[in-house]
Amino acid sequence: MIHKLLNRFSYLNALVQKRATGTPSELARKLGLSERGWYKLRDELVNDLGVPLAYDAHRQTYYYTHDGALVFQFRRKLDTDSMQQLEGGRSRLSVCSPAYFMGDGLSALAVQYILIR
Repeated sequence: MIHKLLNRFSYLNALVQKRATGTPSELARKLGLSERGWYKLRDELVNDLGVPLAYDAHRQTYYYTHDGALVFQFRRKLDTDSMQQLEGGRSRLSVCSPAYFMGDGLSALAVQYILIR
């Protein structure tokens, strides 16, 4: 099941970045969802995760209103000592929305939208 979700998010991200999603019903079919299922997922991405996703009716495609990517990944939480050992300037990546976390507080499985600066 996790593999299926990972593939779905990766495929959705690729289609949105290429602006090749097609209409909502076409995108739902590409993702293996019903149209209602797609709208529910879209609403969760936009409202719960803050993904800047919009639809262009003229081009019949979804697109991100800001440069970035939808990312599904495992992140290990760094302790204070590890954070102090990091060197360099600001990171190129920053989280622009809250994430869904499932973990023990030391590590987490997250779905995030990453804003590239």
